[in-house]
Amino acid sequence: MFFNTWQFAMFALLVVVIYRLASPRLRAYVLLLSGLIFYASAGVGYLLLIVAVTLATYACARMLQSGKAGMRTGAFALGLLVLLGTLCYYKYARWITKSLAALFPHLHLGGFGPLIVPLAISFFTFEFIHFLSDVRSGRIERFTLKEFLTFAWFFPTMVAGPIKRYRLFSAQLGDLRMAQGPDLQAALYRIACGLFKKIAIADPVTIFVDPLFHPQLGMTAPVYAVAMVAATVKIYYDLSGYSDIAIGFAQLFGVRVPENFARPYWAPNIVEFWHRWHISLSSWVRDYVFVPLARTWRKGAPPSSTRGRSVTVVSFIVIMLIIGVWHGAGWHFAAWGLWNGVSLAAYYLWRNMVVVRVAFLRNGSLALDLASIGLTYVSFAFGLALIAAPSTADAMMVYRSFL
Repeated sequence: MFFNTWQFAMFALLVVVIYRLASPRLRAYVLLLSGLIFYASAGVGYLLLIVAVTLATYACARMLQSGKAGMRTGAFALGLLVLLGTLCYYKYARWITKSLAALFPHLHLGGFGPLIVPLAISFFTFEFIHFLSDVRSGRIERFTLKEFLTFAWFFPTMVAGPIKRYRLFSAQLGDLRMAQGPDLQAALYRIACGLFKKIAIADPVTIFVDPLFHPQLGMTAPVYAVAMVAATVKIYYDLSGYSDIAIGFAQLFGVRVPENFARPYWAPNIVEFWHRWHISLSSWVRDYVFVPLARTWRKGAPPSSTRGRSVTVVSFIVIMLIIGVWHGAGWHFAAWGLWNGVSLAAYYLWRNMVVVRVAFLRNGSLALDLASIGLTYVSFAFGLALIAAPSTADAMMVYRSFL
């Protein structure tokens, strides 16, 4: 059930009416039940799976909270095994086994795994890992089943985020109320903006991206260049449009969820770009992968040391590979992640080994700022061929046209 359909409009209207009429103590139940119905509309077959994963995560969190040290470690490991095992099987098993079959044809390996990925499995996994990690570290001290289910099955953020944080979300559940006055106007305006972005901008521009979707021999570099620019328009207005609708509906129910985009194409460098692009995802990977990984690998070495810089470079590449394959199961998604990881690493080394030694670069200027903004945009646009094209080989066809 996509946000820009009449089915969703009727569903959302019904939920809003019921939510408005329900007493304050029942509104959380309205939200969690509507989340189940929303999920079931995408296919009842996987509804039981998501319910089971949700309850397993809650059970592991309870064991984390009440168990001794050994039990806590086991509960956390079990939770990660359930979450990552489910994600890997449903999203990556077929890709991995098909890749192995191509590498080792004499073994006669067949594709293994489901053809259809359960709705929002990646979002569920990241939100639940965050929940378990914060319970384990003590950042989440109190939670109830009702609060956790409402957090897990909050339908506005289920399709395309933003990825929520439990403490910020649950703190609002004690006083749920329908938006009124300026808040109501702001919520409706945000929803309208999201629909406009999706319907009036992202969808119509798709025709200009078609050369990337279907690369062909004989297409010229200017054609692909226009397609890359169009792809930056499409992907931004698609994702930010969905985020606006999600944030608007959350605000309609009196709930604040994180912002997801902050004018990323005006970012002055690639690091700042990823601070502004899909912010909830980038911040999740930073907090739960990059920082722990860098801290472990650095082993107490200062960030400015050779070891510290090497660890930062490798960590950039690792987290962007994770973000790449999080978006899709395929080598072209991994290549896209690698492209962005290398771009981040290159900028980091440039800033810390060149800029600090050259006065006019260090002092900056309007011309340098504009050049940096342009280079950042071109880097992102050029990489989009890797995920827009059907395969890595097709993307290479696009890139060869520029030679």
